[in-house]
This record gives sequence, structure tokens and C-alpha cells, in this order.
Amino acid sequence: MHIAIRGHHVAITPAIEQQITTHFSKITQHLDQVCSMQIKLQKDHRLNLKSHKGQDNHHAEVILRIPGKEFVAKSSADDMYQAIQMLGEKLKRQLEKHKLSHQKFSHHTANHHVSHELVA
Repeated sequence: MHIAIRGHHVAITPAIEQQITTHFSKITQHLDQVCSMQIKLQKDHRLNLKSHKGQDNHHAEVILRIPGKEFVAKSSADDMYQAIQMLGEKLKRQLEKHKLSHQKFSHHTANHHVSHELVA
């Protein structure tokens, strides 16, 4: 799977790229038909309250597309690696929720067809 990584006011170092590739490949390894994944990293350099330590000035965003569905997650932290880690956790929760609801729907549909067959 190809992951498009963009940086805004942030250099995409080999270490950051490796962390993203490793972490997000694990998250999506059981997901069929990933159309695309885009990750945007940004650092807020403005001289205001957000530029001080403890103000979460490193931002990460992911957009993951599968057929018929798009997942978007955002995170902010003092450190880019921490923002990427939090981003992965948010995306993982969304995918688990989607998988669970998809399984419930499939199970409900299967039971629904069985009940009609028994009635007929």
C-alpha cells in the first residue's frame, strides 16, 4: 500500500516516514481494498500561545479511502512522533468501529434471510 505523506513547515525525515509506514501498515493490514491513504503533517510556527511547549503545535491528519467510505482523523501534540502515534490510535478506533458495525450488519442480514426462508 502506498501512503502519500505531505509536510507543511515540517521536513519529512526518513525516520518520520519509516514510523508512518510501519505504524499505518499494521493498522490497515486486515483491511481489504484500501483505495488511498494521505497523511499531512504540519507544524504551527506562529508566534502566539500555540508556539510554546505544551500547546500542541505539531498537527497530523490522515484521510483513508476504501470503496464507499472515507475515514478522517486529526491529532495534535508537542512532538510530531507523538502526534503520529495519536493519529494512528484514532484511525484504528474508527476502523474497529467500522468493522464491528459491518459485521453486525452482515450477521443481521444473514439472520434476516434465514427467517424469511423458514416462513416461506
